[in-house]
Amino acid sequence: MLISRIKSGTKVADVISGGSMPAWITLVLLLIAAGVTIPGFLLPERLLALGQQVTPLLLVAIGQTLVVLVGGLDISVGAVLTLSLVLASGIMQGRAEWAFPGVILCLMAGGFVGLLNGLLIEGLRLPPLIATIGMMSVLQGVAWVYTHGAPGGSVPLAIRFVANGRLGILPVSDIVFAVTVVLMVLLLQRTVFGKQLYAVGANQRAAQLAAIPVKRIIIFAYVLSASLAAAGGLVLAGYVGVGTLEAGGPYVLNSIAAVIIGGTKFTGGEGGVAGTVVSVAILAVLTAILIQLGIPVTLRSVLLSIIVVAAAVLQSRKFGR
Repeated sequence: MLISRIKSGTKVADVISGGSMPAWITLVLLLIAAGVTIPGFLLPERLLALGQQVTPLLLVAIGQTLVVLVGGLDISVGAVLTLSLVLASGIMQGRAEWAFPGVILCLMAGGFVGLLNGLLIEGLRLPPLIATIGMMSVLQGVAWVYTHGAPGGSVPLAIRFVANGRLGILPVSDIVFAVTVVLMVLLLQRTVFGKQLYAVGANQRAAQLAAIPVKRIIIFAYVLSASLAAAGGLVLAGYVGVGTLEAGGPYVLNSIAAVIIGGTKFTGGEGGVAGTVVSVAILAVLTAILIQLGIPVTLRSVLLSIIVVAAAVLQSRKFGR
């Protein structure tokens, strides 16, 4: 059955929706609540600004989705984002001529970290949780040594434009948001890699029998995850302007929350990008409501953790695990 599904192509519903209907319903209800509690929240310019704010999380969460689809998990994404941020500000030092080389170096660094994660998991057979937690610790140490434990450096106007600029009425980061989503949906829906990714996540043994390069697919998923996290760090660098060591912390839990709430099966093989995108929007709207209600950041973190656990429980019941 699995082999015939690979040959016939993955259905659009499998790739795009991924069981994300509850997330869509939740988003609509939260938008209504936000419209009631926050004056002007549903105005187009306010919603565009919201998309602008969540672009770094979107990039990280989509990468996390790819890893979860093959039955893995990447705890190092926050540390990759932080490393990309501090490298960008340290390399560029506000100089326009270093903008492009700095971007390439940061993306290459992210891809290299993802490659190491994949090799640890598929080469040394380490559990994904252990491998990526270890990588997170290493990267945190590298970022600390690079910055000497203090914020520093700066990014040029070109990077700031990506985060804060506009083309007409559209924020540039919203365009990055949209292009990333479209490319990732096409990657999963229209390419051999996308079909193989789902096959590996659904049943590795059957995928091997179908002559799918399982190890290569898993390693590449981790490379893409870390590369997208590095891209998120670059966009965040445009917001904050300097390298800071605390930036990536919230992105680990938030990216996992976006994946689970969006309906991607935590053991792999089912889910997609759209569910993750909707979940990122849910987290953004929920955060805005909690801020409006005066809920402190520590309590917001507790509430987010409860939501993640509840979503995981509901998902386990749904899939009968």
